[in-house]
Amino acid sequence: MNNAAELDIGPLSWVKGEIDLALERAAEALDRHRADGAQEGDSSHLKSARNNLHQAHGALSIVGLDGVTQFSDALEQLLKAVEEGSVVLTPAVAETAQHGLSAIRHYLDDLVNGQPDQPLKLLPAYRAVAAARGLPEPPPSELFFPDMSLRPPRREQEPPPLSGDALLGHLRAARAGFEHGLLKWLRDGDAVGIPEMRQAVASIELSQAQAGGRAFWWIALGVLDAMAAGGLPNDLSVKRLCARVDIQMKRLSEGARTVDERLMRDALY
Repeated sequence: MNNAAELDIGPLSWVKGEIDLALERAAEALDRHRADGAQEGDSSHLKSARNNLHQAHGALSIVGLDGVTQFSDALEQLLKAVEEGSVVLTPAVAETAQHGLSAIRHYLDDLVNGQPDQPLKLLPAYRAVAAARGLPEPPPSELFFPDMSLRPPRREQEPPPLSGDALLGHLRAARAGFEHGLLKWLRDGDAVGIPEMRQAVASIELSQAQAGGRAFWWIALGVLDAMAAGGLPNDLSVKRLCARVDIQMKRLSEGARTVDERLMRDALY
């Protein structure tokens, strides 16, 4: 699944020269640090590399390219960790950093040349940066930025509205049903329990009158349909997502009406 979107290349073209220059200077400073500064305990070149990358990162954030901005931030954090001494600048780490700088430039070149904005292309380099920092492997959804403004289709007929104690009881019963099905699915490791989970999510989706409130639960129904059809692996990432759906049910019963954007992105991915 990708997250290609129509991209207005104008804002990027206005600042791309500045970004390219900053990335080039960052790469040169990193090379100079490896050549002499590191041996003498001088971190000025390393600081220059990070400052130039930070300048490029700031320009990217203004343009609104979420995925490559996420990547540049991770790369800046790697240089910061090296500067602070929590990560040693081994040849492998230096190569990862240089490859990351090059990956940003090539990605932006592709955008200017008409390629779609698909930051998942940066995933191998993004994971290499995380590994260099000693972090767990990040999931692909960290570089997945779909259009969050889309809403579910209109219902043919609206159900009777619920409020107050009736709505609270409905939500609590739905969560109990979801947890019952989830426990069966986790225990048996197959499709057993998924219909109960889907029924619970469907009942919550029906209780939401506004399209914005329905969106997450409508997406969650799609996830459960994919699980039932064998379209999703029975792995840790899916189990964690289901557990987070359960937590969102709890938050909803406590009065929360918003859903964390990261959860929405993970469910869509």
